[in-house]
Amino acid sequence: MITRRQLGQASVAGLGASVLGAPAIAQKRGGEVVVAQQAQPPSLDAQTTTAQASRNINLHIYETLFARDEAGNPMPDLAEGVDISSDGLTYRFALRTGVKFHNGKVMDATDVKASLERYGKVGGSAFIMRPVDAIETPDARTVVVKLKEPYPGFIAGLSSPRAPCAIIPADEAAKEANRIEIIGTGPFRFVEYRPDSHVRLARFDDYTANTNFRERDGFGGRKTAHFDAITIRFMPEGGARTAGLQTGELHVLEALAVPAAQRLRTDRNIRTYEMIPWAYQTLMMNHAQGPTNNVAFRRAVQAALDLEEIMAISTDGLYRMTHGWQHPGTTYFAGDVGKELYNIKNPDRARALLREAGYRNEEVIVLSDSSFSNHKAAGEVTAEQLKAIGVNVRLVVLDWPSALSQRTRREGWHIWTLMLGIEPYEGPYGVVGFFSGHAPVQHERDPVIEDAQRRLTTSLAEADRKKAVADFQARMYDQAIAIKCGDVGIVQATRANVENYKPYRIPRMWDCWFA
Repeated sequence: MITRRQLGQASVAGLGASVLGAPAIAQKRGGEVVVAQQAQPPSLDAQTTTAQASRNINLHIYETLFARDEAGNPMPDLAEGVDISSDGLTYRFALRTGVKFHNGKVMDATDVKASLERYGKVGGSAFIMRPVDAIETPDARTVVVKLKEPYPGFIAGLSSPRAPCAIIPADEAAKEANRIEIIGTGPFRFVEYRPDSHVRLARFDDYTANTNFRERDGFGGRKTAHFDAITIRFMPEGGARTAGLQTGELHVLEALAVPAAQRLRTDRNIRTYEMIPWAYQTLMMNHAQGPTNNVAFRRAVQAALDLEEIMAISTDGLYRMTHGWQHPGTTYFAGDVGKELYNIKNPDRARALLREAGYRNEEVIVLSDSSFSNHKAAGEVTAEQLKAIGVNVRLVVLDWPSALSQRTRREGWHIWTLMLGIEPYEGPYGVVGFFSGHAPVQHERDPVIEDAQRRLTTSLAEADRKKAVADFQARMYDQAIAIKCGDVGIVQATRANVENYKPYRIPRMWDCWFA
C-alpha cells in the first residue's frame, strides 16, 4: 500500500536535500514579464487540449491532484497524498485545505469529483478515466475513486501535464468542452485572450502555496509568483522572436533557433538553456484513406526516408538518432526492438514496396504547419525524399491550430509532421495511448497495439507492462504505423535580468523574478 505520508515525505525529503546549504537568493516582486511562444493556443480549457501552445499558458492557471516533479515522477499537488488499496482498486485522496479558486471559492471534494467526471467525457487523455467505476466524497476533504479493474497507470494519468486533469469549480465542470470560464487554483489568473496576439495573466494574490515543499519542483512543489503579470505573445516567426529578445521587448522565449542561440552565446544580456531530449520528431500516417491505409505503401515510406537528413535539417543540428518509442535509460525502454527497421535509407527497397502496394501515382498529402519551424522543415525534406522514389507528393502548410484540426479528420491528409514531446517525457502511457483507444492518431485501431495498451494499463506486474511496451514498439516498426525520425533538442532563452529561471517542459514563470 502506498500511503499519502510515504508519498509526501519522499517528495519533501528529496526536495529538501536539493536545497540544503544553498545560499539565500534575493527575490524581487513586481513587473510584467513578456514570454514569446511559437503558436497560439487552440483552447484554454486545459482538460480538452494536448497542445504545447495551450500547456504553456494553462499550467500557470490550473493545477491537478498530482503533478510531475523535476524528473517527471508523480508527486502530490492539490492532494496531500493517496492511499491505494492492496488490490489496486481503491484510491483515497486527502485534499489540501484552504485552496482557493480564482473566483474566491474554496476548493472541496465536490469540485474534484465534478472535474474528474468531466475529464472522462472531454479530456484529451480521457482514457485514464475509463477504468473508474465510482467517485465518492465522504467529506469535504476526501475523494475516493473506485476502479472496475486495476490500472497501475492511474496516478501517472492524473499527474500528466499532456492534457492536464485540471481541477475547476463544480459549476464550471458541468459545462461542455470549451464553454467554461477560465478559473483554476494556480499562481496566476486569467485576464484576457486576444487571438493572433497574446494571452495576459495576473498574479493571483490569494494563491494557496503548497507548504509541504520548500520550492518549485517540476509542475508541483511550492510555487511563488513574483511577477505582477505575464503576457504570452504568439510569434511564429523565429527571427522576430530573436530580435525581440535582443532589444528587451521580450524577456523569455519558449524556443530560440539553434543558429541564433550559437550566435548569442557571448551576449551578456541573454541566457540560453539547451535541453535534449525534448521531443520525438515523428511522421504520423493516416490509415483511414489510401494509399497510407496500405501497409506495403507505409513500409515503402519507412524504407525510403533518410531520417538523419530530416533531423539534421529540421533541428539545425540539435538532435540525436534513437529508434526507441521510450527514452534510453528509462524503465520502459525496449532495447533493440525494431531497430533493424529504423533509418533504412534504401530507395530500391522502397520502390519495390511501392510496386507491391499497387501504387498508381495517387496524390499523397504531407500536412505540416508554419508555426513550428521543425515541423515545416521536416515536411519539406520528407516530401522531397518521397518524390525521389516516385511518390506524387503535395506539401500542405497551415497554421498550427488548422493543421491540428485537419489531422483529426479521416480525409485530407496522409502524413503529418509532429513533434511528440510531453508523452515520452511522462513514460509509456501517453505514447501507447496516442495510437490506441477510441481516437488513435492513425484513425484505425490496430489489434496488437490495443492489446498492448490493455496489458500496459491493467497489469500490476512491471515485467508484464514492459513486455507490452516492447510489443507495441515491435508493431510500430513491423506495420510502419508511424515513423519516428529521432530525438529533438530545443533551446530556451531569457534576458539576463530574469533571475532564477530554470528550463522545463514549459517556461515556468513562478519562482523567478527580475533582477
